Amino acid sequence: MAKTTDWGLTDAGFRRPTYAELLDALEYKARELFGSKANLTVRSPLGIFCRIYAWIGSKIWQTAESVYLSAYADTATGQSLFRLGSNIGITPLPAQKATGMLSLTGAPNAEVPAGLLYATQDKVQFVGMQDATLDADGKGMVPVQAVLAGGIGNVAAGTVTRIATPHISLDEVTNASAMTGGREKETEEQFRDRYFAVLNGAGGVNADAIRAAILEVEHVTACIVLENDTDTATSDGMPAHSVECIIYGGENADIAQAIYKKKAAGIITYGSTAVSITDASGQTKAIRLSRPTARNVWVKVDQLIVDADQFPADGDTQIVNAVLNFIGADSGSVSSDGLTIGENVRYTRLFAPINAVPGVLDYELSISSDGQTYGRDNITVDKRSKAVTAAGKVTVIHAD
Repeated sequence: MAKTTDWGLTDAGFRRPTYAELLDALEYKARELFGSKANLTVRSPLGIFCRIYAWIGSKIWQTAESVYLSAYADTATGQSLFRLGSNIGITPLPAQKATGMLSLTGAPNAEVPAGLLYATQDKVQFVGMQDATLDADGKGMVPVQAVLAGGIGNVAAGTVTRIATPHISLDEVTNASAMTGGREKETEEQFRDRYFAVLNGAGGVNADAIRAAILEVEHVTACIVLENDTDTATSDGMPAHSVECIIYGGENADIAQAIYKKKAAGIITYGSTAVSITDASGQTKAIRLSRPTARNVWVKVDQLIVDADQFPADGDTQIVNAVLNFIGADSGSVSSDGLTIGENVRYTRLFAPINAVPGVLDYELSISSDGQTYGRDNITVDKRSKAVTAAGKVTVIHAD
């Protein structure tokens, strides 16, 4: 029998006894009290008593272990994890709705009220946020927001073309630029990663501190910070003593402020985009940053065999959406969730989201980086890129 002194808090952490160990300890004690011939069989009164108490004890020990684990960010879950975050000033990021501008065409000088609904051909809806007045040529603009929160609203330019709420003064609508900023509710794992990023960067002026500050910017969902702390430029042109921040989501101006507040004096910022900010003394400074380059991915689900009784009517669409959610959708700019910056597309990891669609029995899966040559090899994504796909790049073909 295991020593009961090995249970609970030990030098190696918390040790929870199993149901079998608790039952073993109770039976040992029963024989000690009532003799070695005590009847402890499953149907005996004493045997039943021991098993009931072992079961109750196992539940109590599980609760005690959960309380112990809730004190540590790498093992805490749910509200326990979020409360740890509140200790360092962070809370879970809520889901956010995509926003953008919509171009209107209609009757000259017409008044277009707020609250009208507009949509894509796929029925992703947006609502007008304020009244708009068309000019003498019948043109105007209105800010819109997605009806539903999440990445579903990050649609490409030129896709919001339907007037879902008919209006006598409106003839046509379109979005010249992609709708951006939509984000799913932060998951526990995403919150945990951000917790450690903030904790590691607290009070510092290093790469971790810069990344932590950027991750706190609204709409930012991923970031990597590259640094060159040598006295010479790198082979890819990164200057000596510089940092390059590659960010996914968020507004350039907000990100630039976060970088400026955290970077050490004398450190150069490197990147493809320059943003002007004004410091406390009124001087204008240029903060450079980068956005990830899209690494396009094509996916083919071929020879699909399904259980007709379980496979939903929109099963093909569910398969496509599962792939889009896993990799990340290309909405004209890298602005949706999915794989993070620099993360390779691993062939084998695509099976799980596809298999989660009800009724899927078998299929042949292949992926491509050019839409021409398909195979089973992983697709490599460099440190300044992000894998993206689109509905038109995911093909589902049923077996004959």
